[in-house]
Amino acid sequence: MARKLRADAPRVVTANRLLDGVVVYRTAAGTWSPHLARALVVGSDPAVEALLAVCERDVAGCEVVGLDVIEVRPDALAARGDGPRAITQREAIRATGPTIALPVDRPVTRPASLP
Repeated sequence: MARKLRADAPRVVTANRLLDGVVVYRTAAGTWSPHLARALVVGSDPAVEALLAVCERDVAGCEVVGLDVIEVRPDALAARGDGPRAITQREAIRATGPTIALPVDRPVTRPASLP
């Protein structure tokens, strides 16, 4: 179900990097960063549409997939310097990673009986 974004809300563009699936955010430098704090924040519908048109080139170039526009908290845009924060729980989890500890990979040991 598509969510309705407020027309005046601060927003950022997010996607998944095609190389490894990492969640990334469009920056003011025109690059993609895995850090929401570095995302370019836009507020007007025309600015969002223009940014999405530019980001579509990265989709066509197979750099990212799954473009989406998300709202961010305006109170976090203050002078603290830590950048925007996601509003929804889903986007907060996407920005910070899993909410549980993941198992640690262990090397497979070869039994002594095998050559």
